[in-house]
Amino acid sequence: MAGAVAMVFSHVAGGLDDQLDLVAGVMLAAGHDIDPGRYGQQPHALLGTVDAARDRFELELAKRAIDRGLPVIGTCRGMQMLNVALGGTMVQDLSLVEAWRLHPSDPSGRLWRRFQDAAMADLPVPDHPRHRIAMAPGSRLHDLLGDEVTVDSFHHQAVDAVAPGLVASARAADGVIEAVEMPGRFVLGMQCELHEEWRIEPRVQGVVEAFVAAAAERA
Repeated sequence: MAGAVAMVFSHVAGGLDDQLDLVAGVMLAAGHDIDPGRYGQQPHALLGTVDAARDRFELELAKRAIDRGLPVIGTCRGMQMLNVALGGTMVQDLSLVEAWRLHPSDPSGRLWRRFQDAAMADLPVPDHPRHRIAMAPGSRLHDLLGDEVTVDSFHHQAVDAVAPGLVASARAADGVIEAVEMPGRFVLGMQCELHEEWRIEPRVQGVVEAFVAAAAERA
């Protein structure tokens, strides 16, 4: 990945610090919804699948990585996890906010699964929901991507309250927060699928490359 050597973290009891000793940066990956109990809400009927064990592990992973000063990048769920780990909240489904009901989405996950299947088979990228996002002037993301970029839109949730210490660094035209970052640190999350978006929009690969560079500098 952009010249980095990846290591998958293992859910070994008491082994997180030993694993963090081996890495120079942490990527929080895509996946299922986060248990809303983690940000003080009751589950809504539109909540998707949750994984309590993964939530518990990644919340601790995100906090410890940031405490250590490691570069952190989050993609899709990873951005949401970053926000929740630092005290932010989520909207459990885009349809719960009137202004966001027409936001491009894939609540069933059908289009995302088709996208993944094509990627694994090295087939052309199938049609999927996309939209433009605008970067906040002065943000790290603006330095990396400029004013606007078009990205995929598979998510059915969105950041509500941004966590203390983070700022919104990109939004869709309807106001949905599409990226968050920590000023002065390489701690950044994007709602799009960073690990796949480079297939359609090569500029987004520059975000991953900047993360790898920050990790190399930290190492």
